[in-house]
Amino acid sequence: MPITIAMRTRITYHEAHEGQTVQPVKRICSLCPACLRDAIWIFFLLIAPGTTCLALDISERTFIWNEANAIMESASIPDDFRRAAQTYQKLVDAGVRNGPLFYNLGTALLQAGRYDNALDALARAERYLGRQPDILQNMSIAMARKQKTPNVEWPWYRILLFWHFNLSGSTRTVIAVSAFTLFWLALTLSRLGLRRGMNVVVILSLLTIVAFGSSMATTWHQEKTARRYILDLPSAPQIKMQR
Repeated sequence: MPITIAMRTRITYHEAHEGQTVQPVKRICSLCPACLRDAIWIFFLLIAPGTTCLALDISERTFIWNEANAIMESASIPDDFRRAAQTYQKLVDAGVRNGPLFYNLGTALLQAGRYDNALDALARAERYLGRQPDILQNMSIAMARKQKTPNVEWPWYRILLFWHFNLSGSTRTVIAVSAFTLFWLALTLSRLGLRRGMNVVVILSLLTIVAFGSSMATTWHQEKTARRYILDLPSAPQIKMQR
């Protein structure tokens, strides 16, 4: 069962880019969705074909999560952060899907210098949590380091499709389901003779279904086709013994 936010740690990492600081990791509980909105969002992911069933119980997931956070807290070099990312990856491999996990994974990858993977993981965190300052901060740092420039320009489609990037997947799911329900309710009332204002409601709800339904379909496809990050540490060079 996916896990949800409980609290955040206060960890200050190394200087990031032009005086920016990588935002700290999040701490989460390992029990259940926090609200009906999250439950609906998780339901749509669970019924999707190819969804991975959780292979670990709650105690095992909690242990791995705390272990990864401990590695992050004591990390000082890129290989340490990569080990933290490997530990977070174990939860992803076990089928855990939530924003804080991908945020911490992305933050670890950022500190490990894996900028492409970091951007991907942080983008997945944004799908679950919506637009948040700490996610945007770390994404901008990753882009700046990748492009080796202090000035980062966000893609134009993030502005055009603001609802897709600003709102969490659970919120977009609720809006799409609510618009679908309202559409059929307004259509039924219109057929029963209550036509006053119903046509407007039908049109607006239909537009909402298209906008948020396509947004959810895109998110579902992105999650189903997401690839595993290759985080293997380089093996130590072997010393050839001379006889």
